[in-house]
Amino acid sequence: MRLLLLSTGGRPSRFLRHARTELMEFLAGRRRIGFVTAASFNNEDTFFARAKKFFRTIGIRAEHIRWQSPPKSLDRFDAIVVGGGNTYLLLQRLRSSGLLRMIRQAVRSGKPYVGASAGSNVAGPTILTTNDWNVHAVRQFGAFGFVPWNINVHYPAFPRAEKGRARFSETRDQRIGEYHDVSQNPIVGVEEAACIWVDGDQAMVRGTGRVRWFVPGMKPQWVRPGKPLPLWGVRTRSR
Repeated sequence: MRLLLLSTGGRPSRFLRHARTELMEFLAGRRRIGFVTAASFNNEDTFFARAKKFFRTIGIRAEHIRWQSPPKSLDRFDAIVVGGGNTYLLLQRLRSSGLLRMIRQAVRSGKPYVGASAGSNVAGPTILTTNDWNVHAVRQFGAFGFVPWNINVHYPAFPRAEKGRARFSETRDQRIGEYHDVSQNPIVGVEEAACIWVDGDQAMVRGTGRVRWFVPGMKPQWVRPGKPLPLWGVRTRSR
């Protein structure tokens, strides 16, 4: 499989521009991508228009994959890109439309996949480590399972500073620890400027940020750009 997992899509006015270099390299030789806006609460056409404008600047044609009327096949696309928004809403729509199965099959058959924010969260076994609220009362949390670790995007660069926001407040690391009280999946916390590049049996941290590696019973570790992440020998559980 080939995956590029971004922590964020960036500000709306500069959508994906922060990851331009990584995207150009990852999508080199690709001419048409299918862009999924199913995570968006707001106007999906406006969201897609931003994506289409960006991809045009790097010589790629973007077509809108609508969850309301999904295509019968993904064969005409050279890659699939899933944008950000609410992860629970995204998973619900992917599942109800059949796109969860279609995209999973296409990517496992070799079609490149790019995820940004919520689109990265769904690449793991479950979405239970998203920062989003489950406002749609989704009851099924199993996701694509492209990688054996759960993902937590928008991970804070200085996790210890979180406690300074309010007395007795909980940090992201404490929430991740609570998850590991009931599940053994490793978790990767991805800083805003970081991304994860998966190619076959190798996963590498890219970009200018770091990722935080969490395994039950072990002290969390920072992984810097240019360093690998394990893809094998880790326990996973989907729900």
